[in-house]
Amino acid sequence: MRLTDITSSGSFLRIIELFPPGLPMPQISNNPDKLDLTLRFDRLVENVQKLESLADGFSLPELMDEQRIHLNSVAVASELKRKTGNTIIPTLTLRDSNRQNLLGSIAYAIYSGIENILVVRGDPYPVSKNSAPKNVYDLGRVSDLVSLVRRLEDNLSSDSKLCIMSPINLTRSADPGYMETIRSRESAGVDIFVAESFFEDIDSYFSRLDSIRNSRIKDPIIHSIFPLKNYEDGIACKEKFGWSITKEELAGLKTQGSEYGLEMARKRYHALIDRAEKAHGASISTRGNSELARQITS
Repeated sequence: MRLTDITSSGSFLRIIELFPPGLPMPQISNNPDKLDLTLRFDRLVENVQKLESLADGFSLPELMDEQRIHLNSVAVASELKRKTGNTIIPTLTLRDSNRQNLLGSIAYAIYSGIENILVVRGDPYPVSKNSAPKNVYDLGRVSDLVSLVRRLEDNLSSDSKLCIMSPINLTRSADPGYMETIRSRESAGVDIFVAESFFEDIDSYFSRLDSIRNSRIKDPIIHSIFPLKNYEDGIACKEKFGWSITKEELAGLKTQGSEYGLEMARKRYHALIDRAEKAHGASISTRGNSELARQITS
């Protein structure tokens, strides 16, 4: 199912983010035990099946991780779709592959019945570290890959088109250069934008969404829900991602911990549902704990 079928019907789109299976890098692993990839994949299948009544689709996020190997997103999505019948959304990252590899992966996704993909640029690995993976960026812009995908589809016998998703940062709605980047993605063929996680009151958040619409961005925008674990987690996310986590929320995390973070995520999710005519949908991060999705949506 193409996710645009849901947004075009006016229904609220629900996506749950699940981590793909991974394993430690061989050179840094001190574990003498053998790793069972089949067991790890079977657990992912079980998580999808447990949560399928709560979601219209499951996304496999881009993970910037120098310490672990994560299974190929398109391959995992294809196998998950085959085993569960659910809508799975792999992520393609410009940072990690050249154009031949990206297009090859997307062609295989189309062949295997994947109908939705998420295309991201990906933050660069630090070039100062000798052990860091190489930043590829053969294609420097998301719109470049999206344009190539649309041309690839024109050469295939299938009449159906991929639903292509891409990130959007609402905090940069006042930046003319950034808004031009978003318009170029939309013009290239992006169908749905996925906004960054938000930690402010819903009225302030939606005022920025209005600014985006005033900049002639018409595609549906869905919004990311990210449950914070505790005060230290909130500080780390604020420093790493630049998120605007308020002092009040940090204070609540300091005194009440994960229960407070979960309750705030739940409130934001239901606030989006209450404004479904503008919000279009939500993407819930489980942060490796699939049961968080059930608690947030309850």
